[in-house]
Amino acid sequence: MRAVGAVAAHELRTRWRAWVGLALLVAFAGGCVLTAAAGARRTDSAYQRFLVASRASDVLVSPAGSGLGGYYGALARLPGVVALAPIVGLSVLPVGPGGRPVLASVAAAPFDHRWGHILEIPKVLDGRLPLAGRPGEIAVDQNGALALRLHVGSTLVMKAVPVGPSPGANAGPPRPPLRERVVGIVVTRGSVHPVTNLDKVPAIFASTALADQLGRAYTSFDGAYAKLRPGYSPGIVGRQAESLAQRFRATGGHVFVADESAQAAAVERSIQPEAVSLAIFALVLAITALLVVGQAATRLMAAAAPANPVLAALGMTRGQLMAAGLLEVGAAAAAGAVAGAGLAVAASPLMPIGTARVAEPDPGVSADWAVLAAGVVAIVVLAVARVAQPAWRLAWGGSGSRAAASPVGRSKVAEWLAAAGAPVTAAAGVRLALEPGRGRGAVPVRSAMTGAALSVLAVTAAFTFGANLLHLVHTPRLYGQTWDAAVDWQFGSFTPRQAQRVLTVTPGITGWSYGTHGTVGIGGLVVPAIGVAAGLGPVLSPTMLAGRPPRTDREIVLGTSTIRRIGRSVGQMVTVTVGGRRQVDRIVGRAVFPNFGQGGFTPTDLGEGAETTTAGLGSVPPGRPPGGQPAYEFALLRFAPGPQRAAHIAAFKRSMSRICSAVQQPGCVVTDQRPNGVADYARIEGTPTALAVVLAVLGLAVLGQFIVVSGRRRRRDFAILRTLGLAGRQVRVITAWQVSTMTGLALAVGIPLGVVAGHWSWRLFAESLGIPGDFVTPLPLVLLMVPAVILAGNAVAYWPARTAARVSPARVLRAE
Repeated sequence: MRAVGAVAAHELRTRWRAWVGLALLVAFAGGCVLTAAAGARRTDSAYQRFLVASRASDVLVSPAGSGLGGYYGALARLPGVVALAPIVGLSVLPVGPGGRPVLASVAAAPFDHRWGHILEIPKVLDGRLPLAGRPGEIAVDQNGALALRLHVGSTLVMKAVPVGPSPGANAGPPRPPLRERVVGIVVTRGSVHPVTNLDKVPAIFASTALADQLGRAYTSFDGAYAKLRPGYSPGIVGRQAESLAQRFRATGGHVFVADESAQAAAVERSIQPEAVSLAIFALVLAITALLVVGQAATRLMAAAAPANPVLAALGMTRGQLMAAGLLEVGAAAAAGAVAGAGLAVAASPLMPIGTARVAEPDPGVSADWAVLAAGVVAIVVLAVARVAQPAWRLAWGGSGSRAAASPVGRSKVAEWLAAAGAPVTAAAGVRLALEPGRGRGAVPVRSAMTGAALSVLAVTAAFTFGANLLHLVHTPRLYGQTWDAAVDWQFGSFTPRQAQRVLTVTPGITGWSYGTHGTVGIGGLVVPAIGVAAGLGPVLSPTMLAGRPPRTDREIVLGTSTIRRIGRSVGQMVTVTVGGRRQVDRIVGRAVFPNFGQGGFTPTDLGEGAETTTAGLGSVPPGRPPGGQPAYEFALLRFAPGPQRAAHIAAFKRSMSRICSAVQQPGCVVTDQRPNGVADYARIEGTPTALAVVLAVLGLAVLGQFIVVSGRRRRRDFAILRTLGLAGRQVRVITAWQVSTMTGLALAVGIPLGVVAGHWSWRLFAESLGIPGDFVTPLPLVLLMVPAVILAGNAVAYWPARTAARVSPARVLRAE
């Protein structure tokens, strides 16, 4: 081994500049890969770490009435509750000049010291939280600060609006505008990535003193965040909270329970594509870097190979010569890997990306030692493994050139072209593209061809997947919406007679169904649900994947993710808890759910949700009159198809604006109920295209390096061709044929496999989301790739071809 070490050390000292260049190449490529890999892990875990740092709750409980009359104290004493933090909603609105509201918002204040200190502690971006005893201080979430153009030190003018007459509440004379000073900009669990309806508007956090000063007349709602003991699920505590509400008249006998883990899961689903994109980028970059570094290392070993016969004559075996070459590469790779790890640490403040960057509780420099240590070892091992075969091939010890004597496969295609009388430029170009050559003139044809084909495959797959993602985002049927518009009054209600007075005189409407919001408990889960009842025409239901819509109050349809979590299938029975009452329902279908959300409670989302009849949901909308007609909270509308449909929908929205404002729901007519999952993918729909561009650039880099290496190593061939009478222009044409042949073969292999890979990955993706597996093929884009790739390859090869055409035959052949 001493001889192996001595030979390797001598080579490293003699050609240290070249080996340092290889180490720097490894450092740059490895640093980029490690940065992306560590960034993917940091991005993926950011929101979970945010929840831990903020001491996030497990359940939000909000009574239909009020829980301030002792209910929350009793709730805190339940055996499954560890901590409780009540809050109250304030009926205040930001106003501009003239006292007119400028933007819908939600304002809340802690009922006592627990919110913001024991539970639900916001991440403070700037400033601090309002002090409990200072009614003139507020904090605003980062989205509200951006929308209202606020910063620490700003003054926000707000108008207090009485909620209405209630027992013991007297609004008194109109209050003067509130002038609140912004003392903090914060990030809450809901503002990281808004999921619920309340999360999607600016959030203003006032002090307890302001809530006390305004009094009950200006309290729009109240609720409590609860942290549960291990072993207690939201479903169990929800049933206990519902039963407890029966003992407190002020609650209205009913509570709304939101499983905060569902909201957290929705946020994590929005972050996951960003983390996966980083991981894929790291993987693709690692593969490309391995090809490039392997070729560079092979060239360095080949430069030292002429000394191998002498070393063999001195007694070194072929295994020792191979070991010396691998040791040289391993030393350079190790130095580069360590430097790459340092580069990854230095670049860590760039991570995480996207939504996760808002949630990151510890921004700045970060060292993921697990990724860095594994990455350094992997870089060295993969680099050595990549050059093992070339090192064995170059480690010959005979007196002659085995490489020169070894047989080389000749291209039958090139021979056929020559026999058929094709131009010499075409035959020579095809031969150079398909034959690796031998000796010092050998070029890595196979690895370059493989790299180009993999690049085309990956680009095609990315384009195919991106086209299907775009198709999902812009096709309502795929995300569950089978109607044209919905009228949603949230916590308000209307009777069928009231709805018919409007809908029967509206042009274009051909049918409608009624519905109510709610939640159901299934197997310890709190599942957002809707109940649907017939109006005019067939009952409108979300897109069915299997089975049929529910027809009775003992039938239920569930989302794919919900069915998976409870371990059931269509046709089986399941125990459901509705309004504190347990019943056994039959699962009659599996559906895709669009967005049905109510207030601050987690909405339905693709595979998350439940549908039953309004009778089966068993919820009583607030304000429902005793006896008489039933009351509903939303209506699903279908308009007549044809060229006038869009105009009819727009006219209906305009005609409803006054009614919506009267019930304090300015946006009560909704035409696009994209669930949060689809909205998240709409936000990153350009990611597959960006990834395809990166892959294309890396593929062109591999091709460009191959052309440069081919031009250098085959200077003798070009010199002989020039001596035989070929002009410089013809040498450039040969290179063009060489590149076109390689790219053509890469396209022939990569495009079909890329389409198959794109469809396969989309099917897996669709199954995981619980949406229809319909797929499309972006045929025009795929066909456009053919000329685009060939032209791009020739553009990359232009300067190497021009350099080869200018080579002096006499100088090259004299050197030979």
